[in-house]
Amino acid sequence: MQLDTAAWVYLVAVGLHLFFFLLFLRLLWWKRYADTRYWKRRPALSLERVTARAREHGIALPRVSLIVPARNEADVIERTVDHLAGLTYPPHLYEVLVVTDEKEAQAAAESRTAAVTGAARALRGCADVPDPDTQAGGLIMALVAGLALDGIGEVSRRLGPNEGLRHLKRIPAPLLRPIIWDAACRLLRKGSRGVDHHVVRSLRSRLPGLGQEPLQRAYAALLSLAIPCAVAFASLRGEDGAALGRRLASLAAQAHHSLTRELILSLCTALAANLTARLEALAADPQLEQRLADAYREVYPTTQDIMERKVAEYSRRKDAPAVRHVVVPADFDGRLGGRRLGVPVPSTKGRALNWALGFIDGRSTWCGFYDAESRPDSRVLLYLAHRVVEARAADVPLPRIFQGPVFQVRNWYDMGAFCKLASLFTAISHEWHLPVVYRSIPFVGGTNVFVETRLLVEIGGFDSTTLTEDLELGTRAWLKARAWPEYLPYPSSEQTPPTFMGFYRQRLRWASGHIQVMRKIRAEGDGSPEQRRLLRSLWFKGQGQWLFYQAATLVPLTVLILWALGLVDPTVLPPAWRYGLHMVSTVYIGFAVYIFLRYMRYVDPASRPMMWLGQLGAVGQILVLPLAGFLFPVPYFSALVLAAVGKGPSHWVKTPRTRE
Repeated sequence: MQLDTAAWVYLVAVGLHLFFFLLFLRLLWWKRYADTRYWKRRPALSLERVTARAREHGIALPRVSLIVPARNEADVIERTVDHLAGLTYPPHLYEVLVVTDEKEAQAAAESRTAAVTGAARALRGCADVPDPDTQAGGLIMALVAGLALDGIGEVSRRLGPNEGLRHLKRIPAPLLRPIIWDAACRLLRKGSRGVDHHVVRSLRSRLPGLGQEPLQRAYAALLSLAIPCAVAFASLRGEDGAALGRRLASLAAQAHHSLTRELILSLCTALAANLTARLEALAADPQLEQRLADAYREVYPTTQDIMERKVAEYSRRKDAPAVRHVVVPADFDGRLGGRRLGVPVPSTKGRALNWALGFIDGRSTWCGFYDAESRPDSRVLLYLAHRVVEARAADVPLPRIFQGPVFQVRNWYDMGAFCKLASLFTAISHEWHLPVVYRSIPFVGGTNVFVETRLLVEIGGFDSTTLTEDLELGTRAWLKARAWPEYLPYPSSEQTPPTFMGFYRQRLRWASGHIQVMRKIRAEGDGSPEQRRLLRSLWFKGQGQWLFYQAATLVPLTVLILWALGLVDPTVLPPAWRYGLHMVSTVYIGFAVYIFLRYMRYVDPASRPMMWLGQLGAVGQILVLPLAGFLFPVPYFSALVLAAVGKGPSHWVKTPRTRE
């Protein structure tokens, strides 16, 4: 049969379609390799078993320093510290060291001074009461929220026995005041337009394990405190607080049927009047500025503020590891054992880590590195200890670097559709593909990684000038010390940037850093066979694959355009064959649903929508996979283009977080 051009175009498209499907099926081989080499060979670990094994061979369990760089991480650092301090390991054998940046504290000090001055002037009648969305206005609202919490006894008296209030009282006052403040600020912005899921999420985070019905009652009780705050603040600004109270009373009544609109309105009117009077009396308090400054640290905390509180909390506990906090000076030059220059130095992750290495416990033989929102498997230190003990018992060499997978899905419900899919496919790549990567590249990630302390000193710590200090460390450790990482089959859950632009900037930095590392190897290398092989592997896993996958995403678009022009003839294949090709395409969607179910246990349960409809809508976003497939390689291809014209990122940029 004579085939015309349109028929040939279609057959070529079909051939490419099947070729790409075969590439997709490589996942099955990756899974088999990862399972047989690592996941299915994980030992049955317990503290008692590992300790007994070490005692049997007269080997001491390793001491470990866990280092967490945290600049502007107030939204996530508290829960990370709590999680790391609860790992299954003898608490006297590890420490948690959080390193923050002096620049964050300096910026906060300037903002705090301006906000306190503005709020004090307004309370003393020297200026109008600012909008609650400003920091000065927010501080006044914080004082109101504090007064409302002080009056919770009056609320209890008026509401009578109330399960919701009992739940709220379980939250420590320093943590409950910011929740009341946040709810009151949001009520002023949103009015009475339904339940605020952000506030419900805050309650769910502070009251883990609470069922749906009790959570609703706690939310209604919270509104009974927040509504008077909003009304009092509106009255201070000269607005109609009574009208606002009437509107918001309906919201509280809707939140739980046991609270009638009339009851809430009566409570709101009495408490709001009381709050207004007490707030006006504070204008004459000589300690007003100090109270405002204290309120600032509660509602606009820095990472340093939170860490000071956590260090004090853990210093009183005997059953927990040491939790310590160090601040990298603004003028630190960034080198391991470096000096202060007297002028500000750009902040990078590598710079912070090199500063922290100067403060670790001198007895630590291993350093573990985690991001500010990491939640590693509780057995990760037991596995490290198991590998150390078994290697020494058998007198065999022990890897000097261990790298575990990272499942960046914890904020899944907070992401846009594209980032949801990106997080799932990144997770499956870390679980199944990363073990294969170690056949050719000494890849080191910036988190869930353990490095022998002596190795860090031997190679001079981290390079504080690179965009990807982790990959650079791995390649330098191999070239200088022949240290090749080993896969550690215990994951850590983390976040993916919630928006496409955040994802794009993060991956652009990673790709640009990959290119930067290759240039550094060429510039500083000696042309050895090992160096040449490493560069070839880096190019193949980097630029080569980026170009290939970006070109692959253009195939469907090209075929679609040709079809619109009448240059594609599908009738060259029988209808049954064409139907089969369509069924092949559905495999991708089905696989996306499968990995969604696979990683759901790593998603923050507090972020889940309350209604099943919201949960179903989030899962339905998986259907944008065809469009997302085109966007996945874009940041990496962009890095190639920018590098070719001498552009691209030149400074380390912090990854955006979702508040937890």
